[in-house]
Amino acid sequence: MKFIEINIINLYKKIIKKYYNNESFVLFKKPYENKIYFYSCSNNRKIKIKENFFLIGSFNHKNIIKIYTNEIYFIDIKKIIFSKKLITIPSSFLDISFSHLIYSYEYKKLLKKAIRFIKNNYFKKIVLSRIIKIPFQNFYLKKTFQKLIFSYPNSFISLWYDFSYGFWIGASPELLIKCNNKKLKTVALAGTISTLENKNKWTKKEIEEHKIVIEYITTFLKKYYSGILSIGKTKILNLGTIAHLETPINFSFFKKPNFYEILENIYPTPSICGYPKKKSLDFIQKYEGYNRNFYTGYFGPVDKINMELYLNLRCARIKMDKKEINLYAGSGITIHSNVDQEYLETENKIKNIFSKFIFN
Repeated sequence: MKFIEINIINLYKKIIKKYYNNESFVLFKKPYENKIYFYSCSNNRKIKIKENFFLIGSFNHKNIIKIYTNEIYFIDIKKIIFSKKLITIPSSFLDISFSHLIYSYEYKKLLKKAIRFIKNNYFKKIVLSRIIKIPFQNFYLKKTFQKLIFSYPNSFISLWYDFSYGFWIGASPELLIKCNNKKLKTVALAGTISTLENKNKWTKKEIEEHKIVIEYITTFLKKYYSGILSIGKTKILNLGTIAHLETPINFSFFKKPNFYEILENIYPTPSICGYPKKKSLDFIQKYEGYNRNFYTGYFGPVDKINMELYLNLRCARIKMDKKEINLYAGSGITIHSNVDQEYLETENKIKNIFSKFIFN
């Protein structure tokens, strides 16, 4: 695989050309790194190496996108000053109060139903989400991407485009799996509080919710694979106005595994679905009321010996034909959940990403 450093102006030219040719592409920055990578896929399909691509999977496994590339372009953030030239999407933004966009009744009713199911021992935890739709006039993709990079250095920042699914942009805090040879790294990330209101006061609810994810991942690895398991110290991941509990988990395999098999079986984890998995999925599909599409799906770079995938969280879909932005957020529900608090959590998550969007 060939890595090529590129300047910011030439990168913008490539993005614009790919977009007008209806060709898939992705821009992304990994957590704590200072490089922005660019993958693009040509419609002429003249791809020499089929083992290097950016993988994007939907929540329901029905839609898979692979952006194959022969050359990976990158820019060093430390070397550049971002241009004032902006990629804009003209549309019809309406000045609507944010609180009016978030209609609570149906979502709260869903949360109450889930808690009843938990009390009846149907499942221990479930993650339920909602979507809000915001019309806009001028939305600045480039400037928003830039703001996400500098606002959330500890997140996976992405902007990708596919002709069938449009633009998606986001700042995900959660690694799904990072695999290399006989090594696997993942994290249990669950439990959310507002840093403005709670000042790192974690309740029994967040701790239990987080513990369910740890137990699911460690049980899965020990049950299906032989190797050495290492569980790191739980820490607090701060993301602006919200914070999560995060526990690193590492596994050293005695025999090199099939990473695609691991992905197929470990996903979706209780951090974005629930536990037990099948009952949680059944409930989501029956009652959540909308198609998550690529929200809570996974994405990341893949090559012959590496796979590094993140969950698609804190994201938005830019629907140019309908001239609207779709924003998503979810909350993990346990027996200790309070409906109003869970609703407020989704509101805080939406604001956490929406507050970085640049409009005119």
